[in-house]
Amino acid sequence: MRLLFVLLPTLFVAHAYAFEPLNTDDAATVGHEVHQIEAYFYAISANGTYDQVSDISPGEEFVGNGNARTLPITYTYGINEVTEASISASYYFVPTGSYEPMSNYVLGIKWRFMGDGNTGFNLAAKPTLTLPSSNNQQAAGLGNAATNYGINLIASYYWQDIDIHLNASYEREPYNHAYPVGGDSDLQRSNVYGVSIAPVWSIHPRLKLALDIGTATNTPTNAPTYLNGYVMMAGIYSPSPTWDLGVAYLVSGNNIADATTVSKSKRNGADRFEVGVTWRF
Repeated sequence: MRLLFVLLPTLFVAHAYAFEPLNTDDAATVGHEVHQIEAYFYAISANGTYDQVSDISPGEEFVGNGNARTLPITYTYGINEVTEASISASYYFVPTGSYEPMSNYVLGIKWRFMGDGNTGFNLAAKPTLTLPSSNNQQAAGLGNAATNYGINLIASYYWQDIDIHLNASYEREPYNHAYPVGGDSDLQRSNVYGVSIAPVWSIHPRLKLALDIGTATNTPTNAPTYLNGYVMMAGIYSPSPTWDLGVAYLVSGNNIADATTVSKSKRNGADRFEVGVTWRF
């Protein structure tokens, strides 16, 4: 069973910087010749009868059995005012086994083709390429042993005190059929479609709160339900224009009802806690 997670943009005063820890991306870019490093540690705890968990953000997927402790790191460079390039990878503290702990190497390009990334309506597109993991990493749930690729279409509207971001994504996720995916031998869907929405409130010049909700078609082909869902709450504190501190809590399930169920004993899904920093220079 695969589940979803979200990442929240982190901004100080202007909207010009993209953000963690939300999964829903925004249409803004980091700016010309700006460097950005994001490092966010997350802990996943599985609940209910389904014990596989996942993330629709390319390169941060975990579809293994049980829990995970992971540190994804992303480096982004502003090619110009409307285009940025990024590279990311994830280090797994848990699980461990006969495989390298580093996995999910992702290359991405974001291009904003409408708007200024700061006010009004903006549109952007972000294609990604995920390099293959090893066969043993695939079996443990640390990515797929084949090249994956996809594209995310991003719409953002920026007001003075609230922003709204909408994503519509497609991921082509082939894998080595000779090995299970995260311990699950059921055939997995290789064409994954997802949508998500995230309103972000500026309650103080240095503090933002966000809600992120999404769903995707990434359950196994023989699963009784077709959609997975997630709900996330996040906050970002920016002590300076170059530093953001983010924290987020997410619940996910094999549908929105599972993701919003209060009782863990009745939920088929997972909890995810995330904390980290963003540094721009």
